Amino acid sequence: MAGKKKIDGATDSGNWGGPRPNSGRPSMGEVINVRQILDDHIDINIVMQKLLERIESGDHRAIELFMKYRAGLPKQEIDLTTQGEVDINFTLKGLISFDDDQTES
Repeated sequence: MAGKKKIDGATDSGNWGGPRPNSGRPSMGEVINVRQILDDHIDINIVMQKLLERIESGDHRAIELFMKYRAGLPKQEIDLTTQGEVDINFTLKGLISFDDDQTES
């Protein structure tokens, strides 16, 4: 539990970090098992035909789904360069004002 402190002499509850049952990303074995079950019970040709029908009818979500898996998402880039114009030197006092003389609007 977040914020909980361990008391001296207390027994370990097993709740202090590390892996926990049924948490986190599934193992590759579990993913392969789910894929196999889906492949055994769902005909991929039917799925593709339904997707094609929705794309041809102009369903934007179907088109988006197809493009995400066919072409992939474009690589997202963040420009972290500056031209030295931004002053990053600040004080906490400059960010927070505790003055009582704030004007009401």
